[in-house]
Amino acid sequence: SASKAQQALQKGRGDQAVSHAEAAGLAEPRNPGYRAMLGAAYMEAGRFQSAATSFQDALTLGDTAPKTALSLALAQIAGGDNRSARSTLEQWQDSIDAAGLGLAFALAGDARRGVDVLGSQLRSGNNTAKVRQNLAYSYALMGDWRAARLMAAEDVPANLLDARLSEWA
Repeated sequence: SASKAQQALQKGRGDQAVSHAEAAGLAEPRNPGYRAMLGAAYMEAGRFQSAATSFQDALTLGDTAPKTALSLALAQIAGGDNRSARSTLEQWQDSIDAAGLGLAFALAGDARRGVDVLGSQLRSGNNTAKVRQNLAYSYALMGDWRAARLMAAEDVPANLLDARLSEWA
């Protein structure tokens, strides 16, 4: 069931992934990896509250993967619980990759903190497209469209820049 759930997730088949991941979880209810996979399946299926519960269960059962913690925060954000998401991010901030952490803070309603995290990464030499684009999107979420445009222009061709900013808006 676990391998079938993983295959369904890779193909973007959320409902199939959920049924297979639930079966794996029933077979081994104390397996944190299966709980995390179930959370991912719920996310793919748009069941954000269930995803948050499954990711939290995985962490409680001993999963220490920063990806699981970030996934929990993203599920909380998607479910409208920004305060819990920010708490999760603060708890795991030393473990989660800064590019994801900064964007997650911005998505959780703290765009200023997201910009600070991402800007610090950029200044410290982590000058990657992912950091730059997450910073650009965080600027947009903060309402600083000029900075968003300037940062996005680092990686987005000029003829596609307006479309990207319109998508963000």
